Amino acid sequence: MRSDKHIKKNNRTKLIKRIILTATIILAFVIGSAAGYYGYQVVQLLADVSEETPEELQDTSESDESIRAMHPISILILGLDEEDGARRSDSIMVATINPIEESTKLVSIPRDTLITLPNSERQEKFNALYAIYGISGVIDYVQDYLTIPISFYATLNFEGLVDLVDAVGGITIDSPLSFTVQDSEENTGAIEIEEGLQELNGEQALGYARMRKQDPRGDFGRQERQRQVIETMIEDLMSFGSITNLTPILNAVRPNLQTNMSGQQIMAVASSYRAAAETIESIEILGTDDYVYIPEYGQELYVYLPYEQNLLNLQEELRDHMNIDEPVRQGENESLYETIEGESDESDISGEDFD
Repeated sequence: MRSDKHIKKNNRTKLIKRIILTATIILAFVIGSAAGYYGYQVVQLLADVSEETPEELQDTSESDESIRAMHPISILILGLDEEDGARRSDSIMVATINPIEESTKLVSIPRDTLITLPNSERQEKFNALYAIYGISGVIDYVQDYLTIPISFYATLNFEGLVDLVDAVGGITIDSPLSFTVQDSEENTGAIEIEEGLQELNGEQALGYARMRKQDPRGDFGRQERQRQVIETMIEDLMSFGSITNLTPILNAVRPNLQTNMSGQQIMAVASSYRAAAETIESIEILGTDDYVYIPEYGQELYVYLPYEQNLLNLQEELRDHMNIDEPVRQGENESLYETIEGESDESDISGEDFD
């Protein structure tokens, strides 16, 4: 069973980051649609968010062909959290987008999923991959783990949520209950939510979506509130009002987003794949909690162990959604998994996960 501190930390970040990352997908469509109004700003944004793309990920010509042919594409989305200089992917998601079926599947890989590092017997958690190998290594590992190709990637810093909600002018929600919750600076009782219809700013939306313990329905209630925030964010981002006020939205996204999608690709996806963004199915990887002794740290750590059959079923479902017959395997690519020695400070990788 998780410690209270571990539960508090995960509940505070994991689910709300899904809101940010879902909004990121929708935002790509909004940006493409708004280009006619704010062409220069959109072009500048895309230049800014793609400038740090690793050299080996800059060639997306194969994905260009898929977009032109309106084949399914996939996007790896990481929610990054930075603490004491260490960056971890605290949220790992993959979206598969099928324009013919007009549907999107959004898979969340639990950050605490126990894995064995490539070309090594060392065990780690999934969120350590980014700190050790960078985005290129994460892409290779995820392709092997889900047995599908990754067309593009996007990373989004957690700090962007509050600004993004504020950039769309806040969101209107109908709360089923009243409660108080801490803000992003962990000030107890700083956010007050009333029962009924109300307007929330970024900080309030964060608190509204992350609260669990005061809800009589527990996680079920929190999931319902999260869906409510997601739906409201999508409506606001897709609205004409958001398009005509695109500048603050772009300013909120620019410092927090990085992707290897070119401006032309985003415009093409916005034009040809837009209908697929209107039907998003969220998929969880089912599994069980446990504590496992990891020699690297000399102690037992909390981990998540997916059910093998559930993972196999998920792999097949994603391949079907992308019209792929055979599993894609990347695990033998040693060029991106050269060595783990000296590439990161091991004490920074797991951080508070020791608790």
